[in-house]
Amino acid sequence: FHTVTGGLSPAVEHRDFMKKFELEHGSTHPRVVAPTFREAVDAAKRELRFLVVYIHSPHHEDTAAFCSSVLCTEVMRDFVDDNFVFWMGSISLPEGYRAATMLRASTYPFLAVMTSSPDNQTTVCDAHQGSVGREDAMNWLMNIMETQGPQLVAQRAELEERAFERRLREEQDQAFQESLLEDQRREAEREDAERRESVRQSIEATAKAEAEAQEAMRLEAEARAQREREDRAAAKRGLFPE
Repeated sequence: FHTVTGGLSPAVEHRDFMKKFELEHGSTHPRVVAPTFREAVDAAKRELRFLVVYIHSPHHEDTAAFCSSVLCTEVMRDFVDDNFVFWMGSISLPEGYRAATMLRASTYPFLAVMTSSPDNQTTVCDAHQGSVGREDAMNWLMNIMETQGPQLVAQRAELEERAFERRLREEQDQAFQESLLEDQRREAEREDAERRESVRQSIEATAKAEAEAQEAMRLEAEARAQREREDRAAAKRGLFPE
């Protein structure tokens, strides 16, 4: 029977649990990916990696030995960190208790390995309940990797291919947009140049027309003055014939 205490947020409870755990068993242990079980499951899905879950029972007679000789060793830490996503919770706290209930833990120490199927469903690959040595625990984990790992590798490859295709489309779209903007810029420059040329030609034509009109007026004035002079000369000859 386990007494479950709670009241704080899962993140605060998990932080306090980890502080107490490290005071008792040291800080050498696999890296805990998130404070809640749900967040750890989501992290494993995103990374397409196996999730190792450890349910800690602080009062079980085999817990101290398991922590000192298996979980809290450099070999196990490095192995799990390199190959898995890891989460642990205490059976004495609501978050750990819920995980233990879902995983059907009945004795401790309890380990489970979970994975995501192609349809995005989370399944339990296998669980180990009770006392276990480090070598047996690592062999158990390696066997799961060897037998069920190829599926994750295929999923990761498919995900990476989709990501590559998405990046390629984005790059192509960006190149198209840049080319379109460059074409629009050039077209705007061409239209602006044509507009300026049209204005220049219009100004020149207006100036030319005005100059021609002024020249015509000048010539007309000169011709009129010439006729007036000739008329006066003719009139003078009529008044004073030679």
